[in-house]
Amino acid sequence: MTLILVLAIGLAVGVLVGLLGIGGGVLLVPAMVYLLHFDQHLAQGTSLFILLPPTGLGALRQYWRAGQVDVRAGICCAIGFLLGGYVGGRVAVPMSSDRLRAIFAFFLLLSAVLLWGKTKRSSSPEPPPPPPPQSVSPFRALVIVVSAAFCGVAAGMVGIGGGVLLVPLLALLFAVDQHRAQGTSLIALIPPTGLLAFLEYAKGGYVSWRTGLLLIPGVFLGGIVGGQIARRLDPVAMRQLFAAMLGGLGFWQLFSLWHP
Repeated sequence: MTLILVLAIGLAVGVLVGLLGIGGGVLLVPAMVYLLHFDQHLAQGTSLFILLPPTGLGALRQYWRAGQVDVRAGICCAIGFLLGGYVGGRVAVPMSSDRLRAIFAFFLLLSAVLLWGKTKRSSSPEPPPPPPPQSVSPFRALVIVVSAAFCGVAAGMVGIGGGVLLVPLLALLFAVDQHRAQGTSLIALIPPTGLLAFLEYAKGGYVSWRTGLLLIPGVFLGGIVGGQIARRLDPVAMRQLFAAMLGGLGFWQLFSLWHP
């Protein structure tokens, strides 16, 4: 039954990832904690293991075809993610499980707010055609690396990909439109930028290799199915529903810490 449950979780998470256009870590960690009864450290370390393969290649291809990818900025983001993830992993591994659960709960609430904001932008009229790719000056490259490193620290601490933070930061700091920010962030998530954070969790013994290997194919196949289903449903309504679910889960996790 556990094997069937793990396979079902991978498939369900993959469908939601494809349906909502978000990273899988924010879904995988709560699923492993509440359904598989993993410790918070073990769930986050296993999530980082699952996110090492380039599962976002298909989505990146679609953005690339639409001209919504800034390759130079994406490479800067990847460098920042790699360095920040290492720091985040080093900080998170020695933490107590309860403190780490509280941090993840706040991250769920933040993700809910950002995802809800994304629905507001998605419901606006289609943006004009993207401008030609901008050259990345040394100063702009440094600011992008530092911003991505900040996201990487948070991602390494809570065991997720970090795109949910990177996309709004690109939009706010560099006036990048939503579609181009999403496409550029995928560049940073294709390489194994969470590798250093993952290694910190692995050193502490916080990775379930068997569970991770069983979840990977389900997440990949479910993402394809979710992408096909998304064409038939209202994406704005789906993201609003899921944002509400994430917010509720975050409050529930905080409540469970104070009232075990």
